Amino acid sequence: MLKIILAVVVVGIIGAFFVFNQNFSESKLPQNDKEVSQNENEPPLKLKSIGVDFSDFKFTKNKLQFNRLFMGYGFVIPGNETTSGKDKSNPQPTFILPLGTPVRSLVDGVVAATPTVWSGDYSIQVTKSGQMERWVYETEHVINPKVKVGDKVTAGQIIAEVSDFDKGAPPGYGAVEIGILHGGGEGPPEHVCPFAYLDDSIKEETFTKMKAFFKSWEEYVGDQTLYDESMPIPGCLTLDPIEG
Repeated sequence: MLKIILAVVVVGIIGAFFVFNQNFSESKLPQNDKEVSQNENEPPLKLKSIGVDFSDFKFTKNKLQFNRLFMGYGFVIPGNETTSGKDKSNPQPTFILPLGTPVRSLVDGVVAATPTVWSGDYSIQVTKSGQMERWVYETEHVINPKVKVGDKVTAGQIIAEVSDFDKGAPPGYGAVEIGILHGGGEGPPEHVCPFAYLDDSIKEETFTKMKAFFKSWEEYVGDQTLYDESMPIPGCLTLDPIEG
């Protein structure tokens, strides 16, 4: 009888342990496929800066290549020799600003790389960990970098200056591009629209300033067709990823 009682107690303990482990494991798993998708397919950091201040833009009557100081994500660049005659959707918003304008970190993170790019200037690439991850936050075409690989940066911190590489910019002006690069997967690297991933702390204020900027520039140059105000997210001419 004692042996039977002991056997029943052991079986009960084993059963309870199995149920606990099963419940614990299930509690650690994502609750559905949508949660898995969101975790893997959205940038881990939200932008707390767009890389420059709106007050840094200076209106000019000088000729501009595309008649704009602000080219949004997905802006179509007409085909030319460098694009084999094909139109190209710009994967990185581009800003034309006076030379010497400070460029600021987009996010709180760690500098993962500062490569020299094709134009002879720099790209400062920040990630969450400081390693080259699947999600990289870029400020491209900058000069006089103020940070190095391994440096922790905070959003809004000055990290460089706008580059003078753009020969189409007016005298005394330069350019900088910002972007969120998604790579390291099965397909080719692609960019997503950075303005779709603004932190809540700056989202509404940034969209308000952006819309006001677009309207003011259109009034300044006398062309009300330069910016599409019907887009759901200002500055994003498309929400589709763009390779490059």
